[in-house]
Amino acid sequence: MTNTTYLYGALLLAALSACDSASNRTPAASSGSEAPFAGGSGATDPAALSPSATRLPDSLHLISPSQVGRLRLNMKERELLAVVPAAQLTKTSYTYKGTAYPAYRLRDAQQPQAPETVLEFIRSGADSVMTLRRIRVYDPQYRTAEGIGVGSPFGAARQVYGLTRVRQDEDDFVAISGQMRIGWILDEKSLPTGHGNDLSTADIPPATRIIGVRVR
Repeated sequence: MTNTTYLYGALLLAALSACDSASNRTPAASSGSEAPFAGGSGATDPAALSPSATRLPDSLHLISPSQVGRLRLNMKERELLAVVPAAQLTKTSYTYKGTAYPAYRLRDAQQPQAPETVLEFIRSGADSVMTLRRIRVYDPQYRTAEGIGVGSPFGAARQVYGLTRVRQDEDDFVAISGQMRIGWILDEKSLPTGHGNDLSTADIPPATRIIGVRVR
């Protein structure tokens, strides 16, 4: 065998080996492909699918049974003034069953332009001490631990808290959560035309917006 023939055979064998290796290689992933359940803000991220995932409150804006932030029901007026700077409070009043009672409007320290929270007091006891009877929240910053608050759809509150009845109460149309002792004030314009004063939650469109929260 001549050197030329030997060299030609070696080159041919090398070429065939290269082709065989290429045909058995696993294709590389496309640069445009995405793994399922991508993290961050990907649409398949389970956290991104949760309506409350980005709306959870800090401790000052947490709505819980009988309490909103540092405010709790039945606290005395002097206790309120001890935890809230006077500059954030404006004295006002509200009417209940034809009688006027004292109240305060509370401005949020972080967002002074946000809707004010109304603190309704009542005189109680032999010495007629003023105690906090009810808290009305209209600021979307305030939320429950489950992320429900002003601006949430009624359907979300019903799913989380299992509400059963919705009724007219004073000047509000309210869905009551007995478990949480919270009333969700609904946008009455979204309710069925000609509705009565007492409805089943099944009659309320799920997209109806919550426009206020009453803690009592």
